[in-house]
Amino acid sequence: MKKLFLVICLIFPVSTLADGFETKERLRDFSDNLISMFVALEFQKGLDSIKPYWPIPPAEIDSMAAQVKAQWPTLESRFGASVGTEFVKEVGVGQSLTRYYYLQKFENHAIYWQIDAYRPNDLWQINSVSFNNSLESLFE
Repeated sequence: MKKLFLVICLIFPVSTLADGFETKERLRDFSDNLISMFVALEFQKGLDSIKPYWPIPPAEIDSMAAQVKAQWPTLESRFGASVGTEFVKEVGVGQSLTRYYYLQKFENHAIYWQIDAYRPNDLWQINSVSFNNSLESLFE
């Protein structure tokens, strides 16, 4: 029984490790593609693609996809149809944190998508993905 417990303890941390991106260029390419999927309303596909690179349980990512999909009709009813997207800026903190901002334009308003990445070792991992309709932080 002790051996089984030890084996489980050794395997569990490995199973929670995420793959990553070797360079910021690859991270940026992935982020650009991810935003393209979100703009095309392919939330589940986009969030499925992120699973290998985000060290949180896949069930949490699936829950996030369901929440975004449920909220999106309300967002579209208020802001209108999506009319485009653009990369806004990259913000870095030290050598291990970076954040990308993307603007998604609608007929009546805009939102921004924020993708945070963390480099705990040699690889960049996704650390968070979110969107917000309060645009003030883009001006900081």
